[in-house]
Amino acid sequence: VFGSVELDLRNALINEDIIISATAVFGGVEIFLPSDVKVQVASTPIFGGVSNKAAGSQAVNAPTVYVKAICMFGGVDIK
Repeated sequence: VFGSVELDLRNALINEDIIISATAVFGGVEIFLPSDVKVQVASTPIFGGVSNKAAGSQAVNAPTVYVKAICMFGGVDIK
């Protein structure tokens, strides 16, 4: 609330599907993901939103990172 969070997982070894829950209220969340995962986003935006700029893997068996976001007057950036 009224702040920001940076979650840097670029060097993480993600071997299975994971869920990241992010809430931004009058602030922002930046999530950095490795390029060898798929990204799927579900969000509830209220005067805010989610920007997914992650490259994402095209491999069929790549693990998926599910980002569940709630944005109220703030945003979540996925890179």
